[in-house]
Amino acid sequence: MSTEPGASSEPAVSIEQAVSSEQAAGLRPFRRALWTIVAVLLAASCALVAANLLSGPRLTAVDVDTTAVVSSANARLVLATNRQLDEVAPEQISIEPATTFQVTTSANSVVISFPRPLAYNTDYAVVVRDITGSAVDRESTINAEFSTNEPALYYLSRAAPSAGTADRGADRILRTTTGSSDTDVAFATPNIQQFIRIGGELAVVTVTSDQDSGELTNALYRVDTDGTAETLNLPGVGLVHDLQAAPGQSLLGFRFDSAADAPGPHYDNVLFVLDLRTNAATAVPDVEGDPLSVTTWGFMAGRADIVAQQYDSTLMLINPLDQSGGNPLENEPEFDPPVPLGQFANLTAFAPDGVRVAVSDRDGQHVLDLSQGTESSLVPQSVPGTTRYTAELGFLAGEAGGYVQRVAEFDPATGAVRQYLSLVQDGEARTVYSPASGLETIVGFELSPNDQFLAVQIVPNRNTELSDGYPVNTQATDATTLFVNVATGEIRRSVLGFDATWQ
Repeated sequence: MSTEPGASSEPAVSIEQAVSSEQAAGLRPFRRALWTIVAVLLAASCALVAANLLSGPRLTAVDVDTTAVVSSANARLVLATNRQLDEVAPEQISIEPATTFQVTTSANSVVISFPRPLAYNTDYAVVVRDITGSAVDRESTINAEFSTNEPALYYLSRAAPSAGTADRGADRILRTTTGSSDTDVAFATPNIQQFIRIGGELAVVTVTSDQDSGELTNALYRVDTDGTAETLNLPGVGLVHDLQAAPGQSLLGFRFDSAADAPGPHYDNVLFVLDLRTNAATAVPDVEGDPLSVTTWGFMAGRADIVAQQYDSTLMLINPLDQSGGNPLENEPEFDPPVPLGQFANLTAFAPDGVRVAVSDRDGQHVLDLSQGTESSLVPQSVPGTTRYTAELGFLAGEAGGYVQRVAEFDPATGAVRQYLSLVQDGEARTVYSPASGLETIVGFELSPNDQFLAVQIVPNRNTELSDGYPVNTQATDATTLFVNVATGEIRRSVLGFDATWQ
């Protein structure tokens, strides 16, 4: 104990105790702040829970494939919400611009399907009113917007021979849209006979001249997205007709005519399928197992199945997929025998639904539904004083049905033939396009996948028409394609070329 004068009588405090005391004093404000934050967050959470319980469903996500809704029927728009929903009725939904739709309710989502493809380059606004959750009876309205695009279309523009010579420049496969004049070259090479699309790629047929005989023959190429061409194997030396592709099946098909002096087997309009995986072309067998010769054929839309017409007018349903079950690189393909469908004079058109085809005979036009095994007649609209016949027909997409037909009316009194394109829907016929003059000829047409436009191929003046001289798929040198709005008849634009296609 200290005995020094003035010494304090308070007990001594260690350094550790002093530090601990200071830390405790510093923590008290922090703890108060922490509890204040916790209380605020708890109050906010309670408020959010209360608001959620007292409010109706809210939109949390919009799911739509903007490519599918303009290219195929029954594409969907899914509106997801934050809770399970009571059933939503069609009357609760409005869509602008107006379009037909169907609605189902699935758990927490409103699912809107479109029986017909939507319009290109269009902003759509969707309102769903008075929706309620299944657990909380509170109403709300949800709003959604989406925009559609326009897929590219392709067409062929052939080069004219150079002055004073038979030499030609490169023919071009051009890519564009109906809504823009911008055009770019997808592929260019001399003497293009035909092309088709294979997804994002192209299959291209060119005309070549045999070095020994001088006879015109074909070569077939697969062109990828950067324009690189790969040679595909043909059954021999000869000509390719009616080249087509089966969507999603890595499969091409065509009729093949052998050249007169070609070595090996000789084919006369034999139907072949070419497997792009193996680059091998195989003749489709008839019911006897021999190569099948056909006059007309086509893949069913969205499927690999083929409907083809024999020389005796018998229609055959064919499955061209290999049934061997082995490795396609090692085994020869095996096909099921074709199934006869009956005899008709013409195979006219294939419906986008993949189950119907249009045929004709001397009694008129008919639609065969291969899924139901039924046949129905297409009744032509009579025109007094004329003989009317349908030269071409194209089905509309969607469940509502309808079709566009190229009509020719022959007037026996004058000998004149009047052509036009007619839209037939719900039992009513309406002219979509008529030639600008009596000298114009409608060669053919194709519908856009959403039925919004017609690509109408014409020859402007039949009196001055000149052939481009190709051995197959011969065209007029001034062949022109008009893009016509089906709803209004407006000609959106025109291009010098032909074989326009969106798919």
